[in-house]
Order: sequence, then structure tokens, then C-alpha cells
Amino acid sequence: MDMVSHLPGFIFDGGNPARGVAGNVLINSKRPAAKTDSLGDVLGRIPADGVERIDVINGGASGIDMQGQATVANVILKPMDLVAMNAIVSSTMMASGSLLPSLEGDYSLSRGDRKVAIFFGWRRSPDNGLGQGHRSSRNVDPSQSAEVDFSGAGVSDNKTLKFNYAQDLLDGQLAWSSTFAPWSYQSQIRNEGASPSLNINDNAGRNLEHGLSYTHDLARGASMDLRALYRSAEASTDSANGTGSSATHSLSLTSASEQVLAGALNWQALDSVVIRGGLERTVNANDSSGTNQSSAWVQESRAQGQLSSEWQVDRGVSAEAGVRLEHASLNTSASQVEGKAYVMPKPRLRLVLSPSPALQLRLRMERETSQINLWDSAAYFGIVDKTLRATYPDLVPAKTWLCEGALEYRFWSRGVATLSYTQLHISDVIDRMPIRTANATYDAAGNIGEASADSVTGMLNLPTDSWALPQGLLKLSTTWRSSTVTDPTTLAPRRLSGEQPLAWRVEFSQDLPLQRSAWGFSVDNGWSNESWQVAEHDSSSGSAWARAFVNFRPAAKTLLTLELNNLAGRVISNDRTHYAGGDRLVGMIDLIEHSTVRTQPFAMLRLRRDL
Repeated sequence: MDMVSHLPGFIFDGGNPARGVAGNVLINSKRPAAKTDSLGDVLGRIPADGVERIDVINGGASGIDMQGQATVANVILKPMDLVAMNAIVSSTMMASGSLLPSLEGDYSLSRGDRKVAIFFGWRRSPDNGLGQGHRSSRNVDPSQSAEVDFSGAGVSDNKTLKFNYAQDLLDGQLAWSSTFAPWSYQSQIRNEGASPSLNINDNAGRNLEHGLSYTHDLARGASMDLRALYRSAEASTDSANGTGSSATHSLSLTSASEQVLAGALNWQALDSVVIRGGLERTVNANDSSGTNQSSAWVQESRAQGQLSSEWQVDRGVSAEAGVRLEHASLNTSASQVEGKAYVMPKPRLRLVLSPSPALQLRLRMERETSQINLWDSAAYFGIVDKTLRATYPDLVPAKTWLCEGALEYRFWSRGVATLSYTQLHISDVIDRMPIRTANATYDAAGNIGEASADSVTGMLNLPTDSWALPQGLLKLSTTWRSSTVTDPTTLAPRRLSGEQPLAWRVEFSQDLPLQRSAWGFSVDNGWSNESWQVAEHDSSSGSAWARAFVNFRPAAKTLLTLELNNLAGRVISNDRTHYAGGDRLVGMIDLIEHSTVRTQPFAMLRLRRDL
């Protein structure tokens, strides 16, 4: 991972493996198949001695599936026998003086065509969203207003065991992977004031994954890739809240599974033309029950076919055109017969122009579809009185047309400046909508119409060698976002729920070879977003997060790291405005609630030893 992070002009994007969103790093021209593994963790387990080189690919290259990424890094491993082991011991030190230890170990063996990798890990980490706070409530009834101080702390405990095996079979390569990951989380929140209370959460669960893949080179420049994946997860949430005179208790159980079967064919039709085709079948299921909720079961089935072609016209021009055709259906325990099926075409066009080695223009247009939040679907179809939504269309995935242009300029040895503009046109936006009757107003998930969104992103990687900071690199990035959608409750224009208007980040790192060390820091502006429900308007924000680190190598195979996190003590604010009658259109404000939490800095000391 360190080798990737030091690539000039490259910003790592881990994607979201659980949602099928590809990251921007390949390993031997392929993406890791596992969904429970983050891309950063996969790269971190590759021994440096096993890496032959890393190629940075801008815009596209023959035989490389960019999957919508403008730039990817391709890690090429050495074809050699190799045995590698490492152990990592670390401890997180909280401001209160408590210690949270962690332990990791990795073993890799490569002998001829056979490869074995075993990883185990045990990590304890703090809940960075809890701390000392204050909450004020202003109610239309003054007797219900309150000022409350509260304090909270939480710790998560994660254990992981992973096993990977690969070998040649029938002129191809067969690979198998398994992951078992139990976890737990405990927290306590104590509320002071006129009626002191204590909230205790005790959650636990486990994740399981098995994956099987087979790749085979066919005749005449063609290759085949087959993949099967099964994932399951179980979780229990146990919550108790007690005051001086009463106590409440709730328990919920959730189980989820995913099954994937996929096949793909690649054909090098000409030296500069690659044609790809594939089929994928995915079934996701979620089942939940609890003491304070009705049971809900939701299943989403998707089948997707794709066909695309890439053409490397010359060194300065490349193009890609393709289409994905997706069939999706939803079924719920509320009413099996109401499960609906949809067919959604998703075309994609991409053009890369490089008039010079230092300058590149990237253009992209494609259609995307969202995955419906399975719990929104269960809640929508689970409305007992079907007449409440008789005049409303069924919940369908949101469709987005994306147009993007990016201009990149490379200078000096490691300098890169990038400016990109993205425009989205979204139909069938999913958000909370009102269902009104003569006697009441209900809040449900639904399609609320069309929206437009724009974003501008700027990135600058600036070497600092000329600033008396040799082998230093300053990274600046910022994104501005704007959107418009019609609020389904008030019919007034507003932003999309959850959108962050402005985000920025500053990073600096410097290698000090003579001192066998490296140091750096990063600062970001936190987050700020709003959300709207039928009866209330909520906003959330977190102040800046600052981090600093120092790496030191006392020996060639030993790395000692000190990290200082949350140096500014992030303040998290939440605001809630509620309207009488459960409807923002006609109701007056009857409750305003404001809470702030100041989180605590913490440090982590980590020792890695390559054996």
C-alpha cells in the first residue's frame, strides 16, 4: 500500500467492494474478487519483494478494464517463488489513558503455480462519534423543553481470518478465497439533567464469504473469466435504556446474504481493439425481526449482460463504447405478488485525448442505476393499508445520466494538476415522501421526481523539492457540489438529501532516507449535510479532522509508526426541526433540538516486522 500511495500524480480510491463499486488499483491487470476485503487491506498484504513494478494508466490501455475510473494503478507481481511473513502489533491510546490493543499476522507462499495466503487479525478501535456533549430542546410546550449534558464512549472489536489458495488447472488458474469475521460493539451513553438516564448497546455479529474464480486464456487472443461468490452476515442489536424509575429493552436480529455468478469473455480482435462481453446474476436477501418492529424480508434479484469495445486509435487517442442491460426485481414478505421487475439499459461512452505527454483530456458519458435501499422497499410495500399508496407509482431504482470532463496536466517529476466537471441528471430520485389521507399524513420512501446535480473537483500534487523539503509532496483537493430537486412535501426547491456542498483536504508527506524515516500530516474540513423527512428537517456536521504520523525503520524489515489522530478534537453537531401534525407543509414548528459532541484525540503506536 505504501508503494501505491507514493505514486506521483495518483490518488488512491478504494471503491466500495460490498456494493460492487470498483477501486482504481489492479493486481496483475485484475481486480480483487472478494467483497469483504477492502482494496487497501489487499494491497497492504502484498510483500514489497513480490512487486515487479506498478504501472499508472491514464485514460485507458489495451487489455485494461477501467470500469469508469479515469486513472488506475496496475500492480504487477513477480513470477517467482516467495515466502513472506509479517506481524503487526499496535495499540490505540485514548485521551483517558485507556489502551486498545490490536494484532495482525500474514503468511504468503508462492511455489511454482501454487499460491497460499493466510491472514488473521484482531483489532479494537474507538467510536469516533462519541464523547462529551450537550443537547438543548425547545418545545412549543415550555414544560417539555430541556437542557441535558451527556457523555458516551464505545469500542468495536473485530476478528478476521482469511485464506486464499490459487493454482493452475486445465491451462488456466483456479483461485479460492474464504473469510470469517466475527465482530462486536459496546457503547454507553449517560444523560444527566432532571431525569438522568443510561443507554447501553451490546451488538454482535459475523460475516462469512466464500469465493471461487477461474481464468483461462483461449485461442486467438481471447480469455475467459468465471466467478462465483457467496456472502452472508448476521447481526444482533441489544439496546437498553434506564432511568431512575423505568427501563426499556429492545432486541433486533438481522441476517443477509448475497450470491453472485458471473462470466466474462475478452477478445483482442486487433492490436488496438478489445471486445468484452459478460453475464452476471446476483441475488441479495435481507431478513430482520425485533421486539419493537415487525418482521421484514426483502430479496433483490439482478441479471446483467454487457458488451463493450475499446479502441486505442493511436498514442494520443483512445475510445470506449459499451452497453449494459440489467434486469432487476424486488420481492418482499409483505406481498410476494407485488414484486416488480424492471429492465434498464446502461450505455457508456468514453474518449481520451492526449495531445502531449503532459496534457490529457478525458470525456465520459454513461447511464447509471441505483440499488434500492432494501429497508425502504420493505417499508413501502409493507404498508398494511394498500389504499394509502394506491395512487402512487411503485418504488423503482433511480436512473442517472452522467456527463464528465477532466483536464489533467503533469509537470516537473511528480507534479499533477487536475480539474474536472461532472453533471448529473437524475430521474426517479428516491427520498422520503408524504402519503396524505383525510385524517393523517404518512412518511414513506418513494420516487420524488427529477433532480440535477453539478460538481467541480480540483486536485493538485505539488513536489516540494524546491522549497527546502526534498522528496516531499503536497496534495491539495477540493470538491464543490450543487443540486436541485423539488421537495415532495412542500413542493419548494432544495438540495438532494445527504449532499455535502464543499469538501477539501490537505496532505503532506516527506521521505527522509538518511534518517530511515518519513513523516506527514493531513487535514480535511469534515462534513456537513442536510436531510428532509415529511415531518422534520435534519442537519449534521463534523468539524475538521487532523492527523499526523511518523514512520521510522530501526532495521530493514522493521517499521515503527506513531499516528496522532483527531488532533483538533472534532465537534459533531446535529440539528432537528420538527413540525406539528407530522407535515412540514401545513404544520408549525413544535420542536427544535440541537446537540453537540466533542470527540477526543487519540494516538496509535504500531510495530510491523517482516519475517
